[in-house]
Amino acid sequence: MSHDELVSEVLAIILAGTDTTKVANNIILIMLALHPKVQQEVYDEIQTVMGTDPNLAPTYDQLQELQVLTRVIKETLRLFPSAPIFGRTAEEEIEVNGYIIPKGAGMWVPIFCGIHRDPQFWPNPDHFDPDRFLPSEVEKRNPNAYMPFSIGPRNCIGNKYAMLQMKATISTILRRYRILPGERCKRIEDVRWELHLSLVLLPGNDFRLEPRI
Repeated sequence: MSHDELVSEVLAIILAGTDTTKVANNIILIMLALHPKVQQEVYDEIQTVMGTDPNLAPTYDQLQELQVLTRVIKETLRLFPSAPIFGRTAEEEIEVNGYIIPKGAGMWVPIFCGIHRDPQFWPNPDHFDPDRFLPSEVEKRNPNAYMPFSIGPRNCIGNKYAMLQMKATISTILRRYRILPGERCKRIEDVRWELHLSLVLLPGNDFRLEPRI
């Protein structure tokens, strides 16, 4: 890899990772604001794992222990994947539901309105339920039913970094603040977005922060 190619790859990772996790962090905070019992469960876990001093930075090992927060992040990315659609090229002719897709054809795989909300895999798919990602539930489900970072050899190169970033950011905020609903975003249905190659949040997706005593 040449120097210019290396710089290009690094910039792609930094820029793509910053925008997608920014959107995800915002929606995670909204989901926590709208589900105070879940938020309390996440906060209790953070206190148990990290201690009560919010000025101490979390370690890598501590972030790995935050199983409740991990489930919250995964469920949020199911409902609102930062990359709601991705493309593939057919390497050979294939048949799908009676349709012939010729070799070399471009295909778009819908995640937001398709796989991630398919009631075949997700009962009551529009409902926010982090327990969908309990180990006992995950092992029963087709692994291809969940792909916020794509899947296979072309999956997102930054998926593990993104999860660490989101867990570090959300845990840091929760240690200092309670997350409360905003004036305009009081239900999941109030979340405003547009679908592009990445999910774009529109004005009105608000929440409030209340300092913890």
